[in-house]
Amino acid sequence: MEYPREVEHGIMFHHFHNERHPKGQGSISQEDFANLLDFVGIHRILSPLEWLEKLASNKLEKQHLCITFDDTLLCQFEIALPVLEVFNLKAFWFVYSSVFEGHLGKIEIYRFFRSKFFYNIDDFYGIFFRKVFDSEFSQRAEAVSGKRQITNQMKLFPFYSINDMKFRLIRDRALGKQNYETIMDEIILEHGLTLLDLSKGLWMSNEHLSHLSQNGHVIGLHSYSHPTVLAGLSYEEQFREYEKNYLHVKEVCRRSPIAMAHPCNSYNKDTIEILKHFGIRCGFRTNMFPKREGGRTNPNKFEMARQDHANIMRMLERS
Repeated sequence: MEYPREVEHGIMFHHFHNERHPKGQGSISQEDFANLLDFVGIHRILSPLEWLEKLASNKLEKQHLCITFDDTLLCQFEIALPVLEVFNLKAFWFVYSSVFEGHLGKIEIYRFFRSKFFYNIDDFYGIFFRKVFDSEFSQRAEAVSGKRQITNQMKLFPFYSINDMKFRLIRDRALGKQNYETIMDEIILEHGLTLLDLSKGLWMSNEHLSHLSQNGHVIGLHSYSHPTVLAGLSYEEQFREYEKNYLHVKEVCRRSPIAMAHPCNSYNKDTIEILKHFGIRCGFRTNMFPKREGGRTNPNKFEMARQDHANIMRMLERS
């Protein structure tokens, strides 16, 4: 099996595991990463600057790919970067800035907790769903996570399991940020843990970002606090998310950021206008499906497609 050449797109990575960084849902090893790059074709992978130049001049071709990392995780720097260096490849690294300024990035802490302190992810989901359906949010959760809603979403994100999608629908559509965090914090407390303990060693530092920027990689925006439903924020709230993100990246890298990735694929017309204001030249989605049914895979420079590495790993396993 050969990796498809149907449309130019980015390849999206998040989590990696080794002896230091625990294996979790969707994480891959250094060997997996090297094999994946070889499978998609090293010769097809453009550097970020090549990608941006070809995008601006309308010269991207169907076979062109680029590498992207979301959330500035330390495991990416320690596990994936050495492989990129072996292949002489550069990548986009998309940053959400709040964790660099003393805030606890709960979305990543919660993922780490689910990965490390449960036998498997469905054990965690069992506890979470019981908490929700024994609460005042039970009816709302039932309404948003039916079979039809789950099926529709899994068409867009086929690498998720039924429980994965049920969890995300309940989190984003029934609970919202504050109620979700309240439930998660209760579960963590019941395990005798604290958010601060769980946060240690999860993210890169500003020094890591500076190192990447100085060595030919491109550091881009991913919002300030990584809201899971950014499109639900007002124009002013979205503007603040990207303004603070922009100023942090510019200060650390000593250059204006010119690329970004939409956190959780959540954006709207306001988002696009804000990105134009900040001089962003390229924005990436989190899937290969156009936001509007029947539309182009890459409708414009702010909605470029990305393939999740999990889908490629499945192709690789079948090849």
